[in-house]
Amino acid sequence: MATKDYILISVSICALILSFISLIVTLVQKNKETKRTIRKTLTDTLESISKIDIETTKLRTSKEIDPYSEGAISLRRRYNSQRRVLIAHGDFLILRYDSLATEIDCNILASAYANIGDQDKAEYFWQKAVDKSVSLPIKLMNLRGFGLFLFSHNKVELGRQMFNEAVSLGLTSNDENKAILNDTYLMLCDVEKEFGSKEKYEASLSKAIEIWSTINNIRRKDEVFVRMRRKLPEADIK
Repeated sequence: MATKDYILISVSICALILSFISLIVTLVQKNKETKRTIRKTLTDTLESISKIDIETTKLRTSKEIDPYSEGAISLRRRYNSQRRVLIAHGDFLILRYDSLATEIDCNILASAYANIGDQDKAEYFWQKAVDKSVSLPIKLMNLRGFGLFLFSHNKVELGRQMFNEAVSLGLTSNDENKAILNDTYLMLCDVEKEFGSKEKYEASLSKAIEIWSTINNIRRKDEVFVRMRRKLPEADIK
């Protein structure tokens, strides 16, 4: 084979390799762009769900609007229809592109399903939120959110299990984490008072007070005390 032929073959192979590398680079870039687009779509969808939740809360708590008037009821139905469309879209994206979904995505979708009465789906996404938690404080918040949901749907013992797991995570001992734990016990107080027992309510309140007493920063301690004071007279706080 002549030297010229070897040169031509070498050039062809180099061109083929360069084309292959170029194809790989193009595919990688396209994949990244696709992921960014999907991530943005999911974020926009869940943001729209959150906005609807805010508007329905305003509608329900407004002193200027009768929540039982025909207009208010009609508006709530429209919001619910919008919410269902967005939930279906968010559900598809999270299940189809699970690796792109975060715990807060699952948290929002779980709450959305709870708002439309789909308990099974709500439980599923609450569990995903817990599983995807990236830190212990975030996991605690998702566990207690799951617990609140279970309490409100007559699964009291399961709800208590979630709260017990939340407060047993072993968070680093600092004032912010103590405030989170205190708030968690106060949340447990609320659901025990509404769905549970007086004994467990008092036990949870005692734990909240105990944790509050160990907070070192005076300003933070006073902030935490404000909420706790609504449940217990100041004279009883030692």
